[in-house]
Amino acid sequence: MSDGQRVHMGPVQVAVIAASPQVRASLQTLVEANPAFGFLGSAADAETLVDCLAGSVPDVVVTDIEPEASDALKTLFEHGPSALVLLLDDPDSDWSLDALPADATAILPRNAIPAEIVVSIEAVAAGLCVLSPDLLARLLAARKPSSQMASGEPFEALTLREIEVLAMLADGLGNKEIARQLDISDNTVKFHLSSIFGKLGATNRTEAVMLGMRYGYVMV
Repeated sequence: MSDGQRVHMGPVQVAVIAASPQVRASLQTLVEANPAFGFLGSAADAETLVDCLAGSVPDVVVTDIEPEASDALKTLFEHGPSALVLLLDDPDSDWSLDALPADATAILPRNAIPAEIVVSIEAVAAGLCVLSPDLLARLLAARKPSSQMASGEPFEALTLREIEVLAMLADGLGNKEIARQLDISDNTVKFHLSSIFGKLGATNRTEAVMLGMRYGYVMV
């Protein structure tokens, strides 16, 4: 999505979350070895990283965490428009789509090679998503948009304001930025998102954008 690409005037600022000190050190070395990246800091969990960054906002967070720790990531993403590179044992699990707080996300196996991690950091920094073919296929095909769409009947159309909000989701904007641009409250943005998800049959922001593209609400 060219309109959703983010423009960086300098190095992409990267932070790392990993419970293992060895994994943190390895990811830090990977980031520092790339001249296109700047390393902001690392921590064992999201809350500690927020304190460590002291107000600095990373462009991308590379994280190696367990599924049960996903809620803690939301604390981090309340502080800025960070994108996410997530390293998982099972990158094709349904959890990986349902529990993500970021709009631009890469989902990789924990044994991903350094080159794959580097390319994924660059992709999410540009506002893109990186998914495996299996996960993308399930996102597009296995989850039916709604019983009305599955039966061939017309579904409830999005309003003009909902289309605006969906387009901003596709551009990688978070709730606070959408609220500022449309001069509405955060709660109103959440209301619009809930309505969009319900009408499209989406379960998360990434799926809403993909379905919006499929049904012509989002232009590529």
